[in-house]
Amino acid sequence: MNGLSPVVGRLLALALLAAAALGAWVGIVEPVTARFAEHDRTIEQSRDLLSRHIRIAHERQQLEAQLAALRDSRAATGRLIEGDSFELTAADVQNRLKTLADNSGAELKSTQILPAEDLENFRKVAVRVTMMANAEAVQSIFYALETATPYLFLDRLDLRGPKRRSRRKRKNEGILQLRFDVFGYMRIGTP
Repeated sequence: MNGLSPVVGRLLALALLAAAALGAWVGIVEPVTARFAEHDRTIEQSRDLLSRHIRIAHERQQLEAQLAALRDSRAATGRLIEGDSFELTAADVQNRLKTLADNSGAELKSTQILPAEDLENFRKVAVRVTMMANAEAVQSIFYALETATPYLFLDRLDLRGPKRRSRRKRKNEGILQLRFDVFGYMRIGTP
């Protein structure tokens, strides 16, 4: 094999060297660079997913806040006294009490608007009532207040029976004197 000329031997050596380099490239470098490129694509996809998840999590927090606000608003709808001012809502409560008294046959002696009390985003609207009524009318009024919307509540109930003066004056027999506070809530600030 020594019969090869030096130029052919050099060309053959260069061809073997190029084949070894090509083999090393195909067998080692190319798979490693392909794997790096695949990892780069995976990293990029992961970054995209992470940014989407962060955006979705942020949107979820906003949506949950909106949902909570809607639930609070829906829960309060019809249950709160509606009105633009405390005085108007208190007058509305007084009118409701007058209507209840008239419908049940009770005699409304007086109503007094009590000072407002603020509790977080709500204002307590209270009216002190004095009336004369029989037991059936009292039951009717209390039932109407209990089942009405907006919600109204009773407080400080003082119930007194008739004073017996003589047997001849039975006109007021069975009539009770009532004094109680009725209150409800109205929303203040932004809903």
